[in-house]
Amino acid sequence: MLLDLIDLSKLRRAIVYGLLLAGLFLIQNQIAARVTVLGVHAMVIPSAVVAISLFEDGLWGGMVGLAAGYFSDMVYADHVVMFTVLLPALGFFTGALGKYMLNKTFVSYMVLALAALSLTAFCQMFRFLFLLDADAKAFQALYMGALGFRRVLSTGIAQTLWSLVWAIPLYFPCKLIASRPMGR
Repeated sequence: MLLDLIDLSKLRRAIVYGLLLAGLFLIQNQIAARVTVLGVHAMVIPSAVVAISLFEDGLWGGMVGLAAGYFSDMVYADHVVMFTVLLPALGFFTGALGKYMLNKTFVSYMVLALAALSLTAFCQMFRFLFLLDADAKAFQALYMGALGFRRVLSTGIAQTLWSLVWAIPLYFPCKLIASRPMGR
């Protein structure tokens, strides 16, 4: 009687996506954190939220983004609630675009992943660009010189492009999970 109220196929799909995200957190924090290109590390989780949300709807994307954002904020202690706010919004809007406006092709996914990674990098560097107090600005001028803005911006661009390389293989397992029936 109680099992009639639960949609087991959605529960199975949620468990599979949860296991995928757990594996991606391990990959991001154990492997991608050790591979540095141009002084930056790759961000895998925003691309995963985009991939899952593209094949599901906005509600699934928002919920996956909320879970991923919550755990990302626990990992990155210097960002208090940034990922908890950013990733559900990315997931919801990607899911809505995927349901009503976009084809679910690899090109659409890459464009959305590029936009999500760019927004993530901008949010990470926002405080270094605009919210510095007088002491931090003096430190920035001393440490980075007159080209501080350009260096921070080039770091964000490098992180976005390096993360986009890691986003390529995420499309295929998410497409497989979404297209496969998960039970009754």
